[in-house]
Amino acid sequence: MTDIVLDASAVLAMVYSEPGGNKVYAAIVSPLYSVSISALNWCEVLTKLSQKSPIMSAEKMAAILPGVEVVPFSQVEAEEAASLAKSCPSISLGDRACLALASSLNAAAWTTDKIWAQIPVSAKLEMLR
Repeated sequence: MTDIVLDASAVLAMVYSEPGGNKVYAAIVSPLYSVSISALNWCEVLTKLSQKSPIMSAEKMAAILPGVEVVPFSQVEAEEAASLAKSCPSISLGDRACLALASSLNAAAWTTDKIWAQIPVSAKLEMLR
């Protein structure tokens, strides 16, 4: 089984049928992948969706992402994210949370954010666009 950690941008690409979104959907429904998302990225997704659609709820979003585990932002990930702020100052806290979780799970971080290809990180990256 392959472990995947989704960035908010990857989930939003799936929800809005943007490039790369079909790959996210395929991973979520496949038994070959274990898919998770940091609680910080989950918050980002819910925030963006509620801004565009007042009827979107956490329950409805969870139904769209069956089997995706929302992982609490632990002290280990917080310390890794803080460390990434030094070496990658151009990325957001949400981005760093995703990368820290991927690193701690030895998983691939999936994103649509092109800037990730230019930053020095130890996590495996899957650029969806």
